Amino acid sequence: MAYLRISMICLALIFFLLICAPLQWMALRMGWPIRLWLPILFSRTLAGLVRLKISARGAVVGPQGPRLLAANHVSWLDILALCSVEPICFLAKREVGSWPMISAFARLQETVFVDRNRRRSIPGANGALAQRMLKGRCALLFPEGTTGDGLTLRKFHSSHFAAARDLLVKANDVEAVAVQPVAIRYSSPSAAWFGDASLAPHLWSVLKGEPIQCDLVFGEPLAYERGTNRKVVASTVASAIAEMLASMAPAAGGVVAGRSGGPSFEPLAATAAS
Repeated sequence: MAYLRISMICLALIFFLLICAPLQWMALRMGWPIRLWLPILFSRTLAGLVRLKISARGAVVGPQGPRLLAANHVSWLDILALCSVEPICFLAKREVGSWPMISAFARLQETVFVDRNRRRSIPGANGALAQRMLKGRCALLFPEGTTGDGLTLRKFHSSHFAAARDLLVKANDVEAVAVQPVAIRYSSPSAAWFGDASLAPHLWSVLKGEPIQCDLVFGEPLAYERGTNRKVVASTVASAIAEMLASMAPAAGGVVAGRSGGPSFEPLAATAAS
């Protein structure tokens, strides 16, 4: 069955590249609303093919005002899970921009690339994130800068939280940016993909293994205002994610059941007792 699934993934990638990618390119140029929803369709399709089951719960933030998400980073599966829930653009390492086919899809999702070995590239990346948020996109950071085991957090770097500050500099009419912590937990340690590992072998192991459940918990957003210290925000977000991870049962039990590729969502208040 793993061979069948990899064949289906290849066919899906070809279809999206030939049919949906030109439409997405045009939608981005023209500002059509479909530009937000094609990436969701793409992510849900791939999530279904790799048998990633997604459940999301937490604080629902309305569309008003700019929003910056910050999440712990476990795997490339994080991208599929988060983009299956809502339209999001990401900050990614520069190397992703050179990966065959993946780089094309990343650019069509308005991903911002940063060279992690050159600190001088950080202001430009932050400015690009701020510009996307000003245009109504929700942006997401992985402040750890690399993937972990999904159980413990690495150090949170605060540099890219300055994207919120840059937005406030550009937009005098915006009072604050909502910075929202997101905790990611998987049902299997096989979901973890460490940054120096090759993608293809990990994808193959996921396809051969059992279906994986992914839980997303969206915490209460913080207000990043003028004069806010980005290092304090980064530390507060890290603490919030650590608390959410500690309170989460293993993803295989006691969660809202989600279909492969089609996430379910419940407000945090409705599941606080679980």
